[in-house]
Amino acid sequence: MRLEEMQLHTSPFLEGYSNGDAEVVRFFDYKSPYDKHEWTKRQQELKRYSFPRQGLTDYLTSYNQKVGSSPKTIENIQKLNAEDSVAVVGGQQAGLLTGPLLVIYKCISTIQLAKQAEKELNVPVVPIFWIAGEDHDMDEINHVMVPKNNTAKKVSLKSAGSIKSSASQWEWNRDEVQPWLKEVFRSFGETAFTSDLVAETERILKESDSIVTFFAKLLAKWFSEDGLIVLDSGDPAFKKLQSMMLKEMILHNSEIDKAFNVRTEELCKSGYSAPIEVQDNNAHLFYTKNQERILLYRHEDGFSSKEKDFTISKAELLEEAVEHPEKFSNNVVTRPLMQEFLLPVLSFVAGPGEIAYWAVLGRVFSQFDRMMPILTPRLSFTLVTAEVNELLHSKKLTVKQVLENGTEEYKREWFTLNRPIETNETVQSVRAEFTSSYEKLIKLAEDIDPKLLSVADHNLKRILSEIDYMEDKLEQRVRKKVKEPLAEFDEIMLQLKPTGILQERIWNIYQFVNEEGSYLVNKLVQYPYQFNGKHKIVYV
Repeated sequence: MRLEEMQLHTSPFLEGYSNGDAEVVRFFDYKSPYDKHEWTKRQQELKRYSFPRQGLTDYLTSYNQKVGSSPKTIENIQKLNAEDSVAVVGGQQAGLLTGPLLVIYKCISTIQLAKQAEKELNVPVVPIFWIAGEDHDMDEINHVMVPKNNTAKKVSLKSAGSIKSSASQWEWNRDEVQPWLKEVFRSFGETAFTSDLVAETERILKESDSIVTFFAKLLAKWFSEDGLIVLDSGDPAFKKLQSMMLKEMILHNSEIDKAFNVRTEELCKSGYSAPIEVQDNNAHLFYTKNQERILLYRHEDGFSSKEKDFTISKAELLEEAVEHPEKFSNNVVTRPLMQEFLLPVLSFVAGPGEIAYWAVLGRVFSQFDRMMPILTPRLSFTLVTAEVNELLHSKKLTVKQVLENGTEEYKREWFTLNRPIETNETVQSVRAEFTSSYEKLIKLAEDIDPKLLSVADHNLKRILSEIDYMEDKLEQRVRKKVKEPLAEFDEIMLQLKPTGILQERIWNIYQFVNEEGSYLVNKLVQYPYQFNGKHKIVYV
């Protein structure tokens, strides 16, 4: 495996954060995400807080045993009982077959950063992946993208119900999932690895009672030997640890909302757009009734749904937080707070969008006399297979050129230099000669009857359009002679930057494992990367 690095300009806000731009880092408590001295400061800050360590380790042990994690992961969980232990945390929704590649990269980032921090701080540092099982946006997670007909095609698995329940509670019929799984692997194509890969994935599917369990088991398969701990935020057993913080969120709800609104306004005044929508009286909490998640809004008598078809008093909501915490879930504003209350977070591994929304949470944390953790931008990759690398060499292209500019311009240049027959000069000559000769007919028409000029002009345009038609046909035949090399430019683009978007946001890790073998993930997780804000180009 060979590695190159490049600076990608995809997110001005992330770039400003990584570079220490004063107008960006002022929104964060720790200003230098790549400075190891920040780890020491955060480690000392965490000593001010207390965490439900025993309850946490009991839950994490039970859940990770359920999803088949290794003894290494169970050992890491027990480390959390030590008062000086801390965690590196990453997270994502539970996508099918682990979702897009960036999920795998978050896991790798979390594991790598924990290892580096443990070596630097000389205290236990464990990697934790927070699965957002309480999320209910199924359209974001119910599919895998596969390459087909020179584009990215979505292969979706439809939910059996229409109720907006959390992913952890999504109705899951494994017999319906299996045909979907086979369709996905057919789209990847048959290789020497396909049969074993399908058999193992089907076995894991049969052991999974929900999309979240399937996701967690796959993460455990790929990363538990590296000690990755997984948790499901939608698990009722995990929510039992949340009652105290839920009460605080209800009691201080208006203060949380005001702090969020003020910081969002400050960010907008700095020239950046609001990363999270501001809504009047948003309670930033969901309450589940009849299996449906209801976003709560404050009103003078307590809380209600947006449409006011559901209402509950503040006292009743506080009682529910104690008796039935499993009925609650957080939104994007309160989830980080809940995470910080439950876990001793040294650093949170974040993508570009997450960095932006954490920027509006500083005042929210201050309401609870806490500081935000260090936010470390996740590692970002483009995988280059041997086949694609060969195509790049044949076209004298680099990955950097493709990621920055696409392939269309290079495709046109190649065609200009390599076209087998030149048509343009001949066609232009014929068009000019005909137009010149036609002037005689125009002059004759004018002499006979000036009213014929419009007829002559219309006739000229029609004949020229026929020449244009012939030119198109000639060009099509010329391109057909070099169809294969031209299509190779499209294949390069499809693999490295499908639909003009970074590969990591579209393709799935199983597409590459099917081609390269299971060892690929192990090689990716073991490579000693640097957290430096640069995009990694990995030749597999």
